[in-house]
Amino acid sequence: MPDTRFQALFEQAPISIQILAPSGRTTRVNKAWENLWQIHEGTPLMAYILGDYNVLHDPQLAENGIAALLARALQGEPVELPAALYDVSTLDGHGPKRWVTAKARPIKDKAGNTLEVMLMHEDITERMAADSALRLREQRFRSLVMATSQIVWSNTPDGRVLEDSPSWRAYTGQTYDEWKDFGWVDALHPDDRAPAQSLWLACVAARSVFETKYRLRSTDGSYRWTAVKGIPILADDGSIREWIGANTDIHDMIAAELELAQRLDREKRNSALLAKVAQAARTLHTVLAAEDIAQALVTAVRDILQTHQAVVSLTEAGGWTQAINAVSLSDKYAAYRGYDAKTDGSGIYAQVCRDNRVMRLTQTQLEAHPAWRGFGEHAGAHPVLRGWLAVPLIDRMGKNIGLIQASDRFEGDFTDEDEAILVQLASIAATGFENARLYGSLQDQDRRKDEFLAMLAHELRNPLAPIAAAAEMLKFGTANEERVRRSSEVISRQVRHMTSLVDDLLDVSRVTRGLIKLDRALLDPMQLVANAVEQSQPLITARGHTLTVTGDAAGAHIAGDAHRLVQVLANLLNNAAKYTSHGGRIALTVARELETVAITVHDNGVGIDASLLPRMFDLFTQAERSPDRAQGGLGIGLALVRSIIDLHGGDVIAASDGIGRGSTFTVRLAIADTVTGAVDATDALRLQQR
Repeated sequence: MPDTRFQALFEQAPISIQILAPSGRTTRVNKAWENLWQIHEGTPLMAYILGDYNVLHDPQLAENGIAALLARALQGEPVELPAALYDVSTLDGHGPKRWVTAKARPIKDKAGNTLEVMLMHEDITERMAADSALRLREQRFRSLVMATSQIVWSNTPDGRVLEDSPSWRAYTGQTYDEWKDFGWVDALHPDDRAPAQSLWLACVAARSVFETKYRLRSTDGSYRWTAVKGIPILADDGSIREWIGANTDIHDMIAAELELAQRLDREKRNSALLAKVAQAARTLHTVLAAEDIAQALVTAVRDILQTHQAVVSLTEAGGWTQAINAVSLSDKYAAYRGYDAKTDGSGIYAQVCRDNRVMRLTQTQLEAHPAWRGFGEHAGAHPVLRGWLAVPLIDRMGKNIGLIQASDRFEGDFTDEDEAILVQLASIAATGFENARLYGSLQDQDRRKDEFLAMLAHELRNPLAPIAAAAEMLKFGTANEERVRRSSEVISRQVRHMTSLVDDLLDVSRVTRGLIKLDRALLDPMQLVANAVEQSQPLITARGHTLTVTGDAAGAHIAGDAHRLVQVLANLLNNAAKYTSHGGRIALTVARELETVAITVHDNGVGIDASLLPRMFDLFTQAERSPDRAQGGLGIGLALVRSIIDLHGGDVIAASDGIGRGSTFTVRLAIADTVTGAVDATDALRLQQR
């Protein structure tokens, strides 16, 4: 009965028990042992444990010194076995490795002989893992402190420094005497000292966590941002035993945050700026009138570049003078809003236009620039500009058409970014100005086309009345021979007039479409003049004009189409006759000028307005020169003249001193070699290209 109870107690014991024979072999194990080592009854490994296995011969136990301790226990000595890691896989077991401690208690007979040894194991695997993790965390913490260069410090319960902190002294360069008590405050940035000390004392009084940021002076004298945290450590009675804290250098992080904030701010400003530039571009692209483009440009420039002044000045024809076309001024310049004086073609504005280059100057540079003319009579009252930025307006052909200038920036001087923006806006505006000019030209051409159609209807209708009257008279059949003859002459004359009009139209059509072909030959300029005079003489005589022909070509010949060149000269003579009052004077002059022959037709007639001169050879210009229609014609003669002369590689120009002061038309044609028939000098290439 006692053996049965002992056996039950042995099996149900919560601790692992292994019974060893004096030889070191295992005689029995309980369930707790089986569960510990995952070696169960009925398995081959259990048979081995209870058979041939001997703890004294186990290599693991021998290596870690446990076998020697067990030998002492088998000799009858109670032994405490230290913690050891045992791996049952070396016995072909499948259980996990286990950390265990054990007690070996010999069981003896009355004579003191060891009968067996009870080996009791305690599983400490989890404890060892926890200890290992703790050691690892401590090691990591020490490494982290060293890696992050944290400054660790401790203070007394009342907030004073008492204990030395080598890391603080190494960072700040303070001695212990300089840092103790509240000397640490002297190492802070002057702006941070009072706020940091006030917060520290408040936390000490409130027994609350101290957490802030301040700039700390390093050994090189620079101040670096640190994050600070101090924690009160409580004693068992609840009082504060000490304060433990650390400073972490976060200067790079603060700098990065500041840089990021600045970058974001720049991005926001740039986005807003780009939106304004895009809106300005859309406006400049949609406006069709030059005045509206100029006004939109100065308004956009002042808004985008944040300036007090923006001015657009367009270059006037024939020089470098600029007329102010649009101005945008802040209230600072309210007194100058009516200022519209033109430049005289000199000075810094003209230089920008002549050089076609951007000019960006500070106030000092502007006043020192040799082309700066100052403000003249306004110099005493004119506000300081604080910088000047001017960008030329350049058309598609690279020709200057004016400039846009911005001055007196709200803050600071003009930057590269300002210059880039103004250059972009100037480019868009220059295209807009050119488009406006082209649009105006198209409108003008459309108007002149309408006027031409009206003239064409008038010119074609005029002959119809006499033709209809003559035809009506012939219809009755009672007219005598003389009336029939006169009626026939009327009809023939008017038909010739209508045919001439149609021929002129067909000529222009063929020339503009490139269908005309020249019948080239070596020609005597004087013979061309004689033929043209012969054709025009009836009209000249009918209007009572005096025609003089002077000069000669000095034996030079030209290469060209005789019929077309006579047509040109006759046209010029007819125009002179038509646009000169009765009894006027017409002079035709022939001269040799180096490698060309110049033929000039001058009259003392109605003259030409200066604004019309650049367009004299455009189609349908006659109506502007003679709106009263007194001279008749379709206004296409001069356009035909220019086209024919262009086909010959020559040029034709018109000149006049103004209304009522006559006109001069000059044709120049290249001299041809009388032997080879070639055209001299560079005009040969032009003629061949035609």
